[in-house]
Amino acid sequence: MGLLSPWFLLGALAVGVPIWLHLIRHEQAIRIPFSSLMFFRRIPRKSVSRQRLKYLLLLAARILVILLIVLAFAHPYFPGAARLFSGGPDGKYVVVLLDTSLSMQHGDRWQRALAAARDEIAGLGEQDQAQIVTFSSDSKILNRPSSDKAALRAVLDGVESPTASTTSYAQAFRAVERIAEDAGRPLSVVLISDLQKSGVGQQQHRLQAPLAEPPKLVDVAGETSPNWTVEGIRSRRVIYQGSYPDRLLVQIRGFDSPAASKTVALSVSGKLIQSKTVPVPASGIATVAFEGFDVPTGNNRGEIRITPSDDLAVDDAFYFTLERRNPNRILFIQDGRENRELYYFRTALAAEPDSPFLIEARTPTQAASLDLGNYAMVMLSNVANLPGSLASNLASFVQAGGGAFFTMGTRFPAPSLENQLSELWPGKSIAKQVMTRDGDRLILIGEFDEQHPLFREFQQAGAESLRSAEIYAYIRVQPQGEVLLRFANGDPALVEKQYGRGRVLLFTSSFDNVWSDFPLHPVFIPLVHQLVRYTTQLPDEPAAHSIPTTVSLNDYAAGRQETARAGRWNVIGPDGKREVPLAEELRPDFLVLRQPGFYEVRREASSHLIAANTDPRESDLTPLSPEDRAFWTASYQEGQEATGSLAGPEVAQRQNVWWYVLLLALLVAVAEAYLANQYLGTRRTTISPGKTQGESYAG
Repeated sequence: MGLLSPWFLLGALAVGVPIWLHLIRHEQAIRIPFSSLMFFRRIPRKSVSRQRLKYLLLLAARILVILLIVLAFAHPYFPGAARLFSGGPDGKYVVVLLDTSLSMQHGDRWQRALAAARDEIAGLGEQDQAQIVTFSSDSKILNRPSSDKAALRAVLDGVESPTASTTSYAQAFRAVERIAEDAGRPLSVVLISDLQKSGVGQQQHRLQAPLAEPPKLVDVAGETSPNWTVEGIRSRRVIYQGSYPDRLLVQIRGFDSPAASKTVALSVSGKLIQSKTVPVPASGIATVAFEGFDVPTGNNRGEIRITPSDDLAVDDAFYFTLERRNPNRILFIQDGRENRELYYFRTALAAEPDSPFLIEARTPTQAASLDLGNYAMVMLSNVANLPGSLASNLASFVQAGGGAFFTMGTRFPAPSLENQLSELWPGKSIAKQVMTRDGDRLILIGEFDEQHPLFREFQQAGAESLRSAEIYAYIRVQPQGEVLLRFANGDPALVEKQYGRGRVLLFTSSFDNVWSDFPLHPVFIPLVHQLVRYTTQLPDEPAAHSIPTTVSLNDYAAGRQETARAGRWNVIGPDGKREVPLAEELRPDFLVLRQPGFYEVRREASSHLIAANTDPRESDLTPLSPEDRAFWTASYQEGQEATGSLAGPEVAQRQNVWWYVLLLALLVAVAEAYLANQYLGTRRTTISPGKTQGESYAG
């Protein structure tokens, strides 16, 4: 027997109270000399013995009531009776864990796993119950507890082929723990897997569930064989010219493999581009470079494949997306007589090979007739007034997700412009600050948040270059948004304001060589690129994803005009079937990538490609070491030693022994009341005629 609250046993000390009371009430006989006993009635000795017996029974009843109440509060339970209270004392509760991860596609592992699962079902007794759980990067309980072997085999026959996901024993054991919460009795766990070491992760998961016996591990790996995989590539997601501007690097890796030569082929949109043969060292890594190849306009499906294939062919290919598009257009609005800031901006953006931005310079009058929806960003350089139509179009453009960047100069303060763009203007001008020889000749950059996306690249050497830029004049403003950058005296230098789905940035000085020497510092080029990328909100999408991954479909339209239009996403998976977004009823804009290959995302007239690949960690078929396997057995033994882990709260709550103990205490209390009435109550005696009438007491 065990106790949930053993500290209540201290209440047993209360038995001293009835014992003390009974000792006080036990009176000692006093001998008194008397001349004659002729007038006293003789009491038989048998009656005196009966009174003593009642006295001892009363004392025992009172002690027993106290002990039973204390025991009830201590919440007793019987670990050995767990099966009795949960039903089926002779039956086992079997949980079959079936590994459906990518590595189970190697050779005939999956066929052996299914055969092992069928053997476990065939070995069930008449009173045994079983549940089947599949697991990879997540887990799925396939059925309710059942003793019907035919039904269990039908469930097993309905299991799909192994997935492309990674192995996670932690997910399998969490499913067992969920089942144990409802089972209320010890489980028998059977793990059918190739026992891949990578499934353990960074930390071994301890199985925290009541088990009737140590977990049974069924290893279906068979003999190990070498495996090669495309571990990854370094590639651009989007290019803006006809020829690929960089070197596309491919990394090949072998696991438990001898030295071998592998042919690596690059294909774009189904067309073989280049093929190279590379030596791969034993259990090592090799790198292949492809360059100088043409890329068709639009979305392209890129594929890297190694030959000859091995026993795990699914990881011999790597898929990636390669899109060739026109550069993102930036509308640069300025007075036609000033070209310094335009020159420095255009030069900074052109410094990047295959720049994603193209600047088109226009005056305010010329820009009034343009469709701003064709641009990714609008920049106003020292412009103090706009045509009314352009101001209205600019506000609508930003609200729909476009970006706007303003710099100040000699024409500021400009109340008319601020009134025109009052809804989105980031700061109200106060006064012009010009450094003179009589006072401060210049001012430097002061505080900025190095963790902000704009300044993450300037955490080290870049920060010193940024702080060394000299500012000779600026406009003091009252910020109406978030201040991202300040001058050394605390005045705002860069202010951001969110307007609708767009971003507006205001620099209170200018990027020329008159009001500052910013363009002469090394930090200017990366800062301009960061400012433009941040303002335009261009998605930073990788060329490929690893399975499983959840992606936001809206990332493919962030900051563009198409986000303002209503429409449903239509996603076609690698198998050609329509994919249903994750939890479509609640989150229709998210998608889980579970298959290797290409997902085609369509929305109205737009179309995008998403590439998904197997996780290279799953390609490492190294099995668990004997020490790792013994860890789960040790977990079971520790659980058996800590009895409370099994028969503690769960079993005790199902048994409710305390309720029966309390009921027994009530019955004993009733008996105690009866005995007390018989022993301590008044008893009247009537004397026959001729004799004295009086009272005698049982005390």
